[in-house]
Amino acid sequence: MAEAQIPVKVGVVLDMDAYGNMTFNCISAALTDFYATHDHYKTRLDLISRDSKGDVIGAAAAALDLLKNVQVQAIIGPMYSVQANFLISLGQRAEVPIITFSATSPSLSLLRSPYFIRAALNDSSQVGPIVAIVQAFGWREVVLIDEDNEFGEGIVPFMVDALGKAKVLVPYRSVIPPSATDDQIAAELYKLMTMQTRIFIVHMLNPLAARLFTKAKEIGMMSQDYAWITTDSVANDFNSMDPPSIMLGVIGVRPYFPKTKHLDDFRIRYKEIVQRTNPKSLTYDPNIYVLWAYDSAIALAMAAEEAGYKDLTYQVTKTSSNSTDLESFGVSLSGPNLTRALSNTTFVGLAGNFQLINGELQAPPYEIVNMVGSGASVIGYWTKENGIVSEPNFTSSSANAYYPTSKSNLGSTIWPGNKSSPPKGWVVPTNGKKLRVGVPVKVSFTEFVRVTWNSDNSTKVEGYCIDVFDAVMAALPYGV
Repeated sequence: MAEAQIPVKVGVVLDMDAYGNMTFNCISAALTDFYATHDHYKTRLDLISRDSKGDVIGAAAAALDLLKNVQVQAIIGPMYSVQANFLISLGQRAEVPIITFSATSPSLSLLRSPYFIRAALNDSSQVGPIVAIVQAFGWREVVLIDEDNEFGEGIVPFMVDALGKAKVLVPYRSVIPPSATDDQIAAELYKLMTMQTRIFIVHMLNPLAARLFTKAKEIGMMSQDYAWITTDSVANDFNSMDPPSIMLGVIGVRPYFPKTKHLDDFRIRYKEIVQRTNPKSLTYDPNIYVLWAYDSAIALAMAAEEAGYKDLTYQVTKTSSNSTDLESFGVSLSGPNLTRALSNTTFVGLAGNFQLINGELQAPPYEIVNMVGSGASVIGYWTKENGIVSEPNFTSSSANAYYPTSKSNLGSTIWPGNKSSPPKGWVVPTNGKKLRVGVPVKVSFTEFVRVTWNSDNSTKVEGYCIDVFDAVMAALPYGV
């Protein structure tokens, strides 16, 4: 007689739109695949989904229901950084691990909760490759454009600090709320057009990024003289941009993960899942968040088995009759053991090596991609040890520089305006004050400075000192 399986209740908090439903189906598929080859396991994860309804309150209500009424042993989710802050606090109170595969803001790490498991990359890990790209092309100033919320602002101090160490200035930061109208986005872009800097680093989620680049193309900012670099929140979805031409010439960074047979097999299944849950989808290729969701479920299944099968209940805490829902749920007796087991779980997943250090997934190498006519093309790679490299042969370098750079290691690149040469990064600003230079008028030493008057009463200034001054001005990496 087969031994009875022990169910382990796991909550899943997602926005149950087309993408959320598809992600939940991928999590379910992960467990089906895993238990098919681990049928000797005594535990089985029992998924209970709740809809976070696209906002912070919905995510909080979903988590409260799962903790108070269902008494789950873990929660997978939420999808977004702005939803995660409160859920992490709830997990800490209930001693229930909160496992996110897509909440990437560095600010979440500041909560220092042992029950927060980030089975995704901290956004600060991509600062290195972005700064390396800026250095490789010799740009001295950049403008940051980020989403006006916890997700968008989380990377900013890390980016500014790293750029500063590389002696790159950030003269302006453009902050665009997700609720901004197209006219408001256009107004902000027009403001940027009046400035001299033409290198933009964009950090925002795909829906807002698509609107930003659509407007940028409409008003002529996807043309010669401009360069756009995106973080992985945009680059992970390059191939789903519609139409791709709105981002022609954009460079992005995204995590590199090895191509394996396991991944190829999953791609086939993923296409079937997408066709079933979202037939109107423009892409059938899983992005990194889907792979992390799949790996998160596998890791939790392994950890649940390792943690043991006892005390899958909550210890009820004493509360007053006037207590709120925030005070009336208990503490998981299995949470500490499950969290420890999860932190020690290692395996090779769809997205590469799964290993947590201090509760966070360790950063893999990054690939550098360029939007061309047909979609994203890989033009290089970046590692902390070797900087920019042309091939994914990630051997350690003896050099100990954090941002070694070489644009010669990048492949052929298309720039905005369909140009093959990189922009210089600046133009003469239209909103700046003109530099006024005084020139002495003398009758002696005219070989150094000579002033003559034209018939229209304008002046002509010549001489050795003027030639030196003009040469210096021409060599400056910014407009004056």
